[in-house]
Amino acid sequence: MKSFRLSIVGTAEDGEQAIELCRQVRPQLVLWMLKCRTSRPIKESWPNIRILIFTTFEDTKQAMEAMRSGVDGYLLKSMQPLELAETIRTVHRGGTLIDQGMSHKLFAQLEADNSGDDHSSIKVSSAYDLSPRELEILQFVSKGLRYKSIASELYLSDGTVRNYASSAYLKLGVRNREEAVLKAREAGLLE
Repeated sequence: MKSFRLSIVGTAEDGEQAIELCRQVRPQLVLWMLKCRTSRPIKESWPNIRILIFTTFEDTKQAMEAMRSGVDGYLLKSMQPLELAETIRTVHRGGTLIDQGMSHKLFAQLEADNSGDDHSSIKVSSAYDLSPRELEILQFVSKGLRYKSIASELYLSDGTVRNYASSAYLKLGVRNREEAVLKAREAGLLE
């Protein structure tokens, strides 16, 4: 596997500076240590820039908002430095990661929100902001393939496939693969 060195090409104190820095430098990855209001404009202008949120906030609403705005990872600052470096590499290679504890909280929140079986509150539209890789994973899931088989097919790790699937499920507002396939079909996202 090809490795790369991590290099800091700039720092910004606020969202405006971050956008200007992206305009000038065109980084491959942005590591936010603040709220993510600027993620959507950056993703809209430069869709190839990967965005990773690194925060102390264990706020499910903020995490969901971040994932819907197109961020590629949501991590808590409690992680170890070596783990952070590997996570940055994974996101740089196209992975999507969510802190495991936050992932459990997000799914619990989705379950609570959907417990009334009123799925009309989650609008079916193109606003899901699914990445091409997340759509690809959903295609395989819709064909009944398990994560391990998908990983083998795409030359990814089982964990990376699970992270993509989890991210897609969060963006779709569903709890499991069956709901994801149904929702994606209803939205016209699957072939």
